[in-house]
Amino acid sequence: MAELKGIETLTIEKDSFVIHPTLIWDEKQTLLIDTGMPGYMEEINLVMDKANKSLEDLTGILITHQDINHIGSLPEILTACTQHLTIYAHKEEIPYIEGDLPLLKTNPAKFTEEQWEELSDFLKFTYLHPPKAQVTVSLEDAQTLEINGGIEIIHTPGHTPGHISLFHKKSGTLIAGDTLLATNGHLQPPNPVSTPDMELAIQSIEKFLAYPIKQVVCYHGGIVTENVMEQLQSLVKTKAS
Repeated sequence: MAELKGIETLTIEKDSFVIHPTLIWDEKQTLLIDTGMPGYMEEINLVMDKANKSLEDLTGILITHQDINHIGSLPEILTACTQHLTIYAHKEEIPYIEGDLPLLKTNPAKFTEEQWEELSDFLKFTYLHPPKAQVTVSLEDAQTLEINGGIEIIHTPGHTPGHISLFHKKSGTLIAGDTLLATNGHLQPPNPVSTPDMELAIQSIEKFLAYPIKQVVCYHGGIVTENVMEQLQSLVKTKAS
């Protein structure tokens, strides 16, 4: 998506884990969408250079949902940046991101002793001391953020209750978060193992059919540009049958 002015998909590979946060900017604002695992701040800063940006240019961070590989480096970035950053999230995710409620999928109280012992020391520590930060702007479905021609908030529950996806109107880009996965250019529904309500997740995918989508950015899998609407229709029909 390098040819699209003011929007860049970032690729971060660390410890055999690949993620794709997104950067959107205009003359006044620079918005980072999702922050990876704890300890990813330096990698994020390095790949932002691809867009001739750095953490010092950020004006805000938008979190698509509470999962630890999306909020992980948020506190670190907030501590490192001297400028004020506006933090955006859907209203249903805020209590989890701010630490008032335990994260739904990594709450140590929900693990069996055997499951807990299988975790690495890093994950045990992270689950016991999850990242948290204050959210400054509560988002709702159909709200538009005025940046680079406008990005519309699409409430896409299923993977988490307050999961959101974003539609960048000017470029026709859907930033799906974890509502969709991609493998070799093929769109897939979210992983059932990490999606508590798959039926609701498919209903969320169906919402996308109302938008003139030209390309999709999946946090896990990257950019999909071929036959996007046909692929989305196929996913909805397959799961409905």
